[in-house]
Amino acid sequence: MTVDEAYIPLQVDEDIVLNNISPYFKVSKTKYGGRGCFTYHDIPKDTVILRCQRPISHSVTKPFKKECCNYCFNYFNGKILKSKISKKYGKDTCSIFFCSEECKESFISQDVNDIYQTSLLLIEKHYLNSLGKFDLELKEPPKNQDLDQIIVQEWNHVEEWEDKLNAMKPAKRSNQIPQINDSEYLEIKYVVGVLFQRFKLSTLTTTPNKYLEDIQSDELMKRELELFEILQSSETEKVEKFPYLLYSYINIYKFIKVTSLPELQPFINPQRVRDTIGRNLTNAFGIWSEVLNPTEDKEFLGFGVYPSASYFNHSCSPNLIKKRINNTLTFTTKRDIQANEELCIDYGSYLDENVIVRRKELSEWFFECGCEKCNIDLEKLCI
Repeated sequence: MTVDEAYIPLQVDEDIVLNNISPYFKVSKTKYGGRGCFTYHDIPKDTVILRCQRPISHSVTKPFKKECCNYCFNYFNGKILKSKISKKYGKDTCSIFFCSEECKESFISQDVNDIYQTSLLLIEKHYLNSLGKFDLELKEPPKNQDLDQIIVQEWNHVEEWEDKLNAMKPAKRSNQIPQINDSEYLEIKYVVGVLFQRFKLSTLTTTPNKYLEDIQSDELMKRELELFEILQSSETEKVEKFPYLLYSYINIYKFIKVTSLPELQPFINPQRVRDTIGRNLTNAFGIWSEVLNPTEDKEFLGFGVYPSASYFNHSCSPNLIKKRINNTLTFTTKRDIQANEELCIDYGSYLDENVIVRRKELSEWFFECGCEKCNIDLEKLCI
């Protein structure tokens, strides 16, 4: 595969892919804009309508990388995991941690020529090497200039930087690795996971008109990748809301471009990385520690992106229950569902808050909730 061929977007027949997620629902346009999941027929309570076997990519936070299994996401309340893949780089030993040898072997079995594990270890290595070498300043675009124009200009500068990078001798390229903070570290691992899937699945074909439950392994991941490509990116909206993120995303891109293995390089360009980041912003599912008491605080362990589950819209009175069992997500009907009814989940933990608080919190997903519960609550406030 040439670099030019790799830059061609994945060709996806949206109708076929979207309507073969589950035998229980199809993806259609909603009356309020965008797409949603609508049932084909009546569905009884306690029916599992979608099971996502594993994410297309995920990332474990730096504070919990030794305590949360990098495959199944099991967390043992601060206990350091013993199963790991390690490599020594000079004075630093970089590792990927697992809760068991079984999870470690499952992770290895889904790799190709150790490319994914090597990529994760290199991210760790370069992250550690850059610590303290530079002053990590929070840079923001000038407030008196047009932000859209600045965004274009800054990414044009990245292309110029890349031309210079390509002309450098390999020994000098390492000087171009930027220092990254913890949130960028988290994002980079996720982006590289998606890049790896693109590399691994680039020549695989999928069987049309089959539901996800009827296919397995790499073909299942390829279908998830096709669904991922259809997802909307919210990268520009996020930068408009938090302009400093423009330079953070550029930082992420430069780090990935300089440090990634040759096998992944054909799949890396600015727009692709920007879209990959942007699809995470409104579609990722948080990985949280389990608690016995609902009043206990949960630990944020990381996040995973499950594209087939990303087409469920939010409702403050959801009719689906989401549950994570290890790295698998299941979605089960909370009550009897009628034919052509939209299937919705809860995006956050705000259902017990008043409508003003709920809407403010949910605005992080770039929408204003107009579900039936919110409309009723707003009417009560106006009385």
